Amino acid sequence: MTFRPRLVLTLLAALLTLAFPAVASAVTYEVDSTVDEADAAVGVAGCLTAGGKCTLRAAIQESNASTSVKDTVDFTAAFDGQLADTIVLTLGELQITDEVTIDGDDGTTCTTAATIAGPCVGVSGTVGLDVLSKDVEIKGLAITEAGIGIAVLNESTGFTATNNWLGVKLDGSAGANTVGIFIDPGSDFASIGGIEPADRNVFANSNNEGLDIEGASDAVIRGNYFGVAPNGATQMANAKNIEITDSTAGGGFAATGNEIGRQIEGAAMSTTACDGGCNVISGATGTGIDLDGQNGSNEAPATGPTTVHGNYVGLRAAGNAAIPNGTFAILAGGAEDATIGGLESGELNRITGGGFAVYGENGDDLSVLGNVIGVDAGAGLASPPATGIFVQSLGISGPEAGARIANNSIFGTGRGIEQRFTGAEITNNFISGGGIGIYTTGSSVDEGNLIEANRVREVSENGILIENDSNVVIDNEVKEAGEAGILVKYVGLIPVISESTGNRIGGDEEFEENEILFSGGPAIEIRNLEKTNNEVARNNGEGNNGLFIDLVKAEPIEPNTPNEGIQPPVIVSPFASSVSGTAQPGATVRVFRKAAAEPGELASFLGEDEADGGGNWKVSYAGAIPVGTIVAATQTSTAGGTSELATATSSADPASGGGGNGGGAGGGGNGATDKVPPQTKIVKGPPKKTTKTTVKFKFRSSEAGSKFQCKLDRGKFKKCKSPKTYKKLKPGKHVFRVRAVDAAGNVDPTPAKRNFTVLG
Repeated sequence: MTFRPRLVLTLLAALLTLAFPAVASAVTYEVDSTVDEADAAVGVAGCLTAGGKCTLRAAIQESNASTSVKDTVDFTAAFDGQLADTIVLTLGELQITDEVTIDGDDGTTCTTAATIAGPCVGVSGTVGLDVLSKDVEIKGLAITEAGIGIAVLNESTGFTATNNWLGVKLDGSAGANTVGIFIDPGSDFASIGGIEPADRNVFANSNNEGLDIEGASDAVIRGNYFGVAPNGATQMANAKNIEITDSTAGGGFAATGNEIGRQIEGAAMSTTACDGGCNVISGATGTGIDLDGQNGSNEAPATGPTTVHGNYVGLRAAGNAAIPNGTFAILAGGAEDATIGGLESGELNRITGGGFAVYGENGDDLSVLGNVIGVDAGAGLASPPATGIFVQSLGISGPEAGARIANNSIFGTGRGIEQRFTGAEITNNFISGGGIGIYTTGSSVDEGNLIEANRVREVSENGILIENDSNVVIDNEVKEAGEAGILVKYVGLIPVISESTGNRIGGDEEFEENEILFSGGPAIEIRNLEKTNNEVARNNGEGNNGLFIDLVKAEPIEPNTPNEGIQPPVIVSPFASSVSGTAQPGATVRVFRKAAAEPGELASFLGEDEADGGGNWKVSYAGAIPVGTIVAATQTSTAGGTSELATATSSADPASGGGGNGGGAGGGGNGATDKVPPQTKIVKGPPKKTTKTTVKFKFRSSEAGSKFQCKLDRGKFKKCKSPKTYKKLKPGKHVFRVRAVDAAGNVDPTPAKRNFTVLG
């Protein structure tokens, strides 16, 4: 370290003082002793104790007296990172009341007694440093054995900490603080760490939190090690690594705009190590990151937005082994507007170990995006969390504030994604191995979850397990589940038995079909109470070890199977150009081609029709199918419950050529000269009076392949799809209309209509 001579007042300086008005200038104070002595005469003779030393306490006292300028507290070259270079504080609190830089490393790092680059100066004692001024910078200190290593108080904005060890002595041994760094309400715009290795702080061995931010905003936390030693590989546990919460003290302080990590870019993207601003957040006995708090009397979940991206959570710095946190890797809890990960390159968090990788409970607008969770085959990790992503949304402000869980890769967890209650969008996730892929439970009447475009592979139980209502499950791929690929079931909790109803598996378009392959049980199993109605629309798959659609009684005492005991339609005339039969009046009959006789296989969709008042239906194919082709059909009742499949083998058309009217896939007699408009039906919508400001409508056409147009109140008809959701409706009366447009361009002249009132 460069040696700076002690400050001396020269004769020239004295003359200038006489000639011009006094102007404060920044001063550098050079600490040359490890003793704890006060300044002899603050503001008189510079940094000098009665013992003739410039101590850390004396230097800070002088800096405090030199207001309106940012002084520097430096250290002589004798401080070079050895255990003997530790200042033991014995005289009580050491308060910083004016802006200053405490520079323990002089712009570089020392080779410490731990034989690793780090701070040059140690500070130890029952008290740490209290920051009571804006724009204070502390770097190059190893602070140990304090209640709070650094306390940033008094709404002291712009605090910076780099290259400090909190809870680790200069020889690498533990020196536990109760809290590493505490940032209090209103102490905004703190910067903790940085993107260069020399900026890294190490938070370890804290009895409570490594870093605690309470009611402060716009902090940036980058490039630090939490819960591991300075080598990034050895566990040195904090009870909790990072906590960010609102404060209820005084009039209350919200924690907004805080960021943990950053979007990794440049050279750091090409390495497997946690660098470029990535934090290692591992090894906590409790929680890795806590945005919920409530362990203290003044804590409340963070208001947000809070962003957590580009970090290693539960891994060592090299990324090649797990150092798990305890119960929670990331506890979002009731925090609002929290984003864990991101959809841009470099924003993902890598998370492993613990009970839950991400846990959210009753917080509005939680987003869990693009993270890698659990066993990554490339890294060979062996400690996947028990549950990848868990969200409980019972207490959110409304379905429009539901969680978004998208584009995550989840490996080897007991449950990949568990969503309780309502409103989540679970889309484009990849789940491999473990027990259950996606699991929803908890009452969600009329306001379920969207489960779309997920890929679930090689789980030991169900790919998708539904135990609540009104979920839409479309465009997913479930492959090699150990049991049923998709299971909808009641919840039998003695003495309560809860049904699961109103779910929709598959859609009306090819791109909405779920593909279910090689399941250990049925492709789709509905194990439920009789008085339920779950719809199974268009789906496909093969190699499933059971029926493609299997309706199973929930209990032996149930008189009938689910979906009100609906039976498959009757196929009467399976010809090469059409198929017809009987079903419940008004039922929707869907017809599929089978490529093989196996019961768990279903190939392409051929068409659908609505049974007339006498129960008759007919589907004419767009092109004739080969004689001997196996066709299968389901019926879905007007209440929305779907049957198992009926099958038949196609035969040659009658000699008269009677194969129906030769229409398209929609059936119903629609030919190439189709001029018959479709009929539109609303199958589900809100009650006539509702307190909810978000409403959802489901509807269908009498002709397959139809498009839809919707309008609300006095708006214009616009293209739409079923289900259609309207959010943030104003109290009062509303009218919803929907009309189908068939493949020939015919528009339903009598749109389906539903009146409803949103209560104020």
